[in-house]
Amino acid sequence: METLNFILELIAVLTGIVGVWYAKKENILVYPYGVISVVIWVYLCLIGELYGQSIVNFFYFIMNVFGWYNWSRKKEDQSNAVVITKNNAIQNLYTLIAIVVLTVLLYVVLANFQKISEFDFVIALESLITAMNFVSMWLMAWKKLENWLLWIIADIMCIPLFFDKAYYISVVQFAVFIVIAVLGYIEWKKQLVRS
Repeated sequence: METLNFILELIAVLTGIVGVWYAKKENILVYPYGVISVVIWVYLCLIGELYGQSIVNFFYFIMNVFGWYNWSRKKEDQSNAVVITKNNAIQNLYTLIAIVVLTVLLYVVLANFQKISEFDFVIALESLITAMNFVSMWLMAWKKLENWLLWIIADIMCIPLFFDKAYYISVVQFAVFIVIAVLGYIEWKKQLVRS
């Protein structure tokens, strides 16, 4: 079983890295690679008892399907195409509120699911990461520049969480994700300035 889980983790990591690389390039292939990666991660997180991460990966599956659709819908005049934009101040406030509300809701759900009666830091961290990932994925589907900043922060926070569960390849994956996310932010910001 450990060998199978290792192989699955390796496939999930590699397809995840390839997918994020395609996101950096603003290439729609981010989504088919993302689907493969997240389906495997749902399973791995369930058996690793990272229920919040399992939930977020299921949400990623839904958002990969939505993003795939959203990025591919274009009319001949390009008026319906999704293009890189930046949040305004109100949208950033909504983003922050969404993260806070989702963190609290996820914490309550995860604490009840795991029958925790007192505050648990790991569940709180997992709830925050999960909330940030939900919002990041939504922003990416709409090609919002800020998605990269949230990915960077969430990926940094994932490193100790996955290290604690002995998903060491994933720790390397998150380090690679951080680098790609920084490069993605820089590349998307350049494209935004040009348009």
